[in-house]
Amino acid sequence: MRHGSPGCSYFVAPTFTCDERGAAMTGDSVEAALASPGPKLAAWDTSRPGEAVFAIFAVSSAGARLLAQGEAADRDATAAASRRRGLRIGACHGGHEFVWVADELGCVVWSRAAVRLDLTRVLLRFAGDEVALRDVRAVVSFVADDWVRRGVRIERIGGEPVVALDEHDEVARLDPTYNYDDFSMSDAGWTSSFGRDLAAWLGVPHRDDAFGGAVTAIVQPEPRDDIHRIALKLAELRALGSRCHSSPFGFETRPPLALATVDAFEREYAVALPSDYAQFLVRIGDGGAGPISYHSLYRLSLALREGRPARPFLPTGPAAHASADSSDIEWLLRQADVEASREVAHRIEADFPADWSERDGCVMLGTDGCGSDSLLVVAGERRGEVWLACDFGMVRTCRSFVAWYEGWLDEQILVLRNELASLGHLADFARAGLRAGRFGEALSAAEELRRRQLALDPDTDYYPSEMLLGMARAGVDGDLDRVAVLSDRFVVDDGWTGQAVEALHDLLARRQELLERALVRGGTWTRADVEAALPAIDGALLADERAAAFAACDAVLALIPDCATVRMKLAVTLLAFDDPAGALAQLAPHSEPCAHAWNLRAAAWSRLGRLDEALACAKTGLSLRPGWIVLRDNLGAFHGENGDPARAAEIHAASIAAEPEYEWGHHNRGVALARLGHTEEALACIRRALELGHPRWRVAAEPGIEALQRSPAYRALMLAG
Repeated sequence: MRHGSPGCSYFVAPTFTCDERGAAMTGDSVEAALASPGPKLAAWDTSRPGEAVFAIFAVSSAGARLLAQGEAADRDATAAASRRRGLRIGACHGGHEFVWVADELGCVVWSRAAVRLDLTRVLLRFAGDEVALRDVRAVVSFVADDWVRRGVRIERIGGEPVVALDEHDEVARLDPTYNYDDFSMSDAGWTSSFGRDLAAWLGVPHRDDAFGGAVTAIVQPEPRDDIHRIALKLAELRALGSRCHSSPFGFETRPPLALATVDAFEREYAVALPSDYAQFLVRIGDGGAGPISYHSLYRLSLALREGRPARPFLPTGPAAHASADSSDIEWLLRQADVEASREVAHRIEADFPADWSERDGCVMLGTDGCGSDSLLVVAGERRGEVWLACDFGMVRTCRSFVAWYEGWLDEQILVLRNELASLGHLADFARAGLRAGRFGEALSAAEELRRRQLALDPDTDYYPSEMLLGMARAGVDGDLDRVAVLSDRFVVDDGWTGQAVEALHDLLARRQELLERALVRGGTWTRADVEAALPAIDGALLADERAAAFAACDAVLALIPDCATVRMKLAVTLLAFDDPAGALAQLAPHSEPCAHAWNLRAAAWSRLGRLDEALACAKTGLSLRPGWIVLRDNLGAFHGENGDPARAAEIHAASIAAEPEYEWGHHNRGVALARLGHTEEALACIRRALELGHPRWRVAAEPGIEALQRSPAYRALMLAG
């Protein structure tokens, strides 16, 4: 490794000791890392393939942070112990900044500062490009000719390659001594390792163009014919179904028939079955899973219910109706296959003999109930087509049995892939782990569920995921009594933690309502009015309500000590009651990588006059949620609270320029300008905030703007509201 190679301090030569899990550790660092709060990843070091070197990382939307490192005496035992603690098992490459995992829960790559890649097998999104899994031909590890750019790309069927993950290292351009040895030993080995893992996760070949390695082939059998293709897709559907905890079906077919049995059926009923259907019966199964919503695909022995297969199937057009009602006809035609005409070819009563049956010339594939049956035409010019017969008439739904069955397979495969990539699947996965007592598995699924929820909606208050996290963490800690209590509560109300949050929300809303009424009665809307009104409100009027709300929170925290939403709402409440130290105490056990929590920490430190700590917390929050207008604007409030209204006014002006409708930006800029003595500008900002719906009591409660509040123009503005 060349001198100064990035990240070389990750793995040094420590003195190892062994623990009961068969892992060598750097003193107590691994155990301390495992005991630390928050999501973690155990990563094997792929740069040392002959050794079982691993690292423990804390992972969040702000990136991966190394906690500890060690060497396993027993790799399998170490991996199993990590999973029992709720860790996912991933990989890293020496000191390189990329850390990744590719498992049942998804594929995620972290750098030291961010999530660089976040994939499910359904949604492959790479820097704005979305790629369907079926279109992935191979994964390729690559390096540019100048050594500067290296990474992993996706080769697509019928499309241009898409870069999945890459980096640029300008050292390769600037250092004249840079050569292949530097490249291979220290800088780009991750491309091979991650490329192999991504290819295996996607189930496609890997080609290593970076280091010239052989292609890692994934054997994908080519279908010999239509029936073999159906067999492959049916196997894929069953595999997907086995992973869906909520899937009630195994997609099983009955045993195939002997060819002699099919021949005997045809002789007995003087009919020749379409070849694709006959081959399905012989090679796939005699009914079972299929495109039938009621029961299943019929066995051949049941296919002649009410049918007369030797008689001709009379309809020559794509639809025939038995009703004059236009809505019935429209419904019928909506069931037609895309190639079918939207015109009705026959009026059944007029065009067909009185003794004709819609099942003439057909075998019955199955019933969807309520008089709707799927039929396979076996006689006449429509032979081989699949039709739907119902009370309204008949319509062709597919040109062949194979197309009908394969269309259902494709639809079901897509449904299950979407389910496996959904938040609901992660919740099911966590619940299944809890039911089976696999608490580490449940914890990793619950943590991934929460991570994805926050990635989709940073403002989410999805309480069931907190219940799942609480149960899983209690199980990992060995507290089965707590697991049992939480499980009972989860069954009754999976949003139980939200009741405590709502109690605090109602308390604050009631407090604000009472304060607003007091200010209306006083009529002057000053900070002095607020200070005079609050003691009575918080004392006689809200004492019982406050005690009940805090008791509800205590009940939650007794069972889920790190319940994120409850601790954050408690912090909000304590800040409202002017207790910033109490707010910080509530947030101390909060381990979730959440920008909201860091915003609250910053606000509390600012209230305590600790601007540096406030700005540091704000920086962390913005690393988790870059560009968040609330925290960006609060930076100005922190400066204003700590004696720099000019800087505050600049920051708030930038917030307004970025989001002109952000009411707090106008409010905060008005306060900063008032503290600077710019009364007219301050009033204009406050007026705009009120127009956008900002509550008047918040303006009245602001400290440091007493001169503005004494002005007639301010009083007129507030009374006009």
